[in-house]
Amino acid sequence: MNEQQHEVLDALDDFDALDFPGADILVAAGEVAPPATGTIDAALAAVRLAAAGEGAATDSKWPRRRFASTRRSRVLLSAAAVAAVVAGAIAVPTIPFGDTPPAAGANAASFLHGVADTAAEAPSTNAPYWKVRARSVHRMVNETGGAPIRPAPGMDLGPTTTTSWTSRSGVIVETSKGEYLRTGVGKEPGAQMSVQVAGMEVKWDDLADLPTEPGALRTFLESGNPATPKDEAVFNGIVQLLVDRVSPEVRSALYEVLAELPYVRLVGPVKDGAGRAGVAIEYDSEDRRTRIVIDPRTAIPLERKNFILGGPADGTAYLTITYLVLESVWKAP
Repeated sequence: MNEQQHEVLDALDDFDALDFPGADILVAAGEVAPPATGTIDAALAAVRLAAAGEGAATDSKWPRRRFASTRRSRVLLSAAAVAAVVAGAIAVPTIPFGDTPPAAGANAASFLHGVADTAAEAPSTNAPYWKVRARSVHRMVNETGGAPIRPAPGMDLGPTTTTSWTSRSGVIVETSKGEYLRTGVGKEPGAQMSVQVAGMEVKWDDLADLPTEPGALRTFLESGNPATPKDEAVFNGIVQLLVDRVSPEVRSALYEVLAELPYVRLVGPVKDGAGRAGVAIEYDSEDRRTRIVIDPRTAIPLERKNFILGGPADGTAYLTITYLVLESVWKAP
């Protein structure tokens, strides 16, 4: 056993790696040879991410809310499983880390349930503005396999960075050129900003009234776009709401729904376009792959990336949105 393996095991010597349901089946699988260096590196990265998330929750000045009693047990169980893999003591299937998608059927549910716990612990706020600072890169791709399509004259494909402050009555956008564009909703009674979610128009006031029970929230997301497969409509709706102004309870429920959605895969620790560490999940529709990078310490998305799926251009990224800021604020320009 090398120094890296000892580093993980020494940090986890208080845990019983086999103290969980199904351990007897894993033991019966027999012993395996020590893992490769890449596996050790991946395990170390997973433990460090888990430890960082646990430390952030423990040090928080905000009171712990629902799921608090289960979050630590999930982290410790994950750490114990990693220790067992690094020790080479039992034969278990591993999930690749980095930019290589995992094998079909890999399950992201455990990670997403943990993120849901973190989201539920965030403080609530009545700040009137939702601030988004995002950098986007669009790439026009020839899906027949030929040369990339040349953009039209004057079309800016990026990278472009914009900042927006959305309120109930309108939105202010700062362009990459430092200009401010202001748009209001008009003077009609009851007029307010809205967002398209799963084929439905959700008004500013209604964001606060979205279901916080995962089953009810999924039913709501399934009801809006009958032309789109239900799982795909739910996934797209979740992605939209995760970067929008929702309460901690709704954000937590979104991750719980995502955890139960089939075909969501865990990619593992990655860095986004701004160099920040996060954990990526992926979802495949019929012809597109969507990757979401999540900060497990805050439960806030860091980046969205879309890829072409299938055909000569398979695997080509055509849209990347890196969310540099997603937060409620009290002031706007």
